[in-house]
Amino acid sequence: MLRNSRPIGNVLLLWNFGFFGRYNYLTAKSDIASNNPQIVFIGESMLTSSDINAVSKKYGFKVVNFGCIVNQLEQNGIEIYNSQMDNYLDEKNGIGWKSDYKKEIDSLMKLTNIPKTAFWIEKNESGNWFNIDWMHNHKNNAIISIYNKYGDLIIKSKFMKTCPIDELKFIEDLKTEIDFYDGEKIQLKDNCYLLKN
Repeated sequence: MLRNSRPIGNVLLLWNFGFFGRYNYLTAKSDIASNNPQIVFIGESMLTSSDINAVSKKYGFKVVNFGCIVNQLEQNGIEIYNSQMDNYLDEKNGIGWKSDYKKEIDSLMKLTNIPKTAFWIEKNESGNWFNIDWMHNHKNNAIISIYNKYGDLIIKSKFMKTCPIDELKFIEDLKTEIDFYDGEKIQLKDNCYLLKN
């Protein structure tokens, strides 16, 4: 009787370690050996695969999205697969690489808050994202949203263009006119600025 239970025990052991799924201990070792390290992600992501993998590539792997529906066999295999990849990536990148990676992914997620029409202005290694939400050229005012480099909204307000009397100019193209945001005013490249209204 003990002889017959051994094959069943082996099958259960193999099943427990996910050997009947695509991702398991052996496929992890094979992917590492063929220089194709991957981390398997279960569930939905707010970011596109290309955005995530642009960051992952710097750390020597790519992320594969498995989907939302996972059975126990697949779950076991994925956990073991990812564990092997974590060990490999710890050796490759050094302990602590995961926190740097997470910061970069988090900053990408915050950037999804920024409208696609926003533009980046940088001066002296400091910058902001600007989005012109509304503009009236002849009244010389605009509603502008300003974000930091991580995508956090700093201010959304109506701004009015202010110039010296002898240099009065209408707003034309703020994308080319903005020099920087000083925390109070939006400085322009001419002698004018945008003051919060």
